[in-house]
Amino acid sequence: MNITQSTQGSSIILTLAGKLDLAGAETLLNALAPHLTGGSLVLDFGGVEYITSYGFRVLMQAEKQQRLKQGRIVLANLSAPVGRFFEIAGLHTVFKIAPDLPSALAGDT
Repeated sequence: MNITQSTQGSSIILTLAGKLDLAGAETLLNALAPHLTGGSLVLDFGGVEYITSYGFRVLMQAEKQQRLKQGRIVLANLSAPVGRFFEIAGLHTVFKIAPDLPSALAGDT
């Protein structure tokens, strides 16, 4: 899992690429930790090939922590297969999911 960080306005964008499996989830956890302070955090899933329960667990913990601090996490650019994983797990109703990065940044979720 490769993660790059950028900022647009008041939003922090983490662009993810690779597999969000056990090793990828650990990488994501470390990348998310300093940003779970409230505010707007966008995760660009455009390069994510696969997600496992470990990845879902990290995302759910981050969402809970961010929400408690009055912040938000938006997932953007989910590929069809990754989007199906969210639907099968019933997590498409838990997370704010945007079709693309501009929508995520605009808050149109």
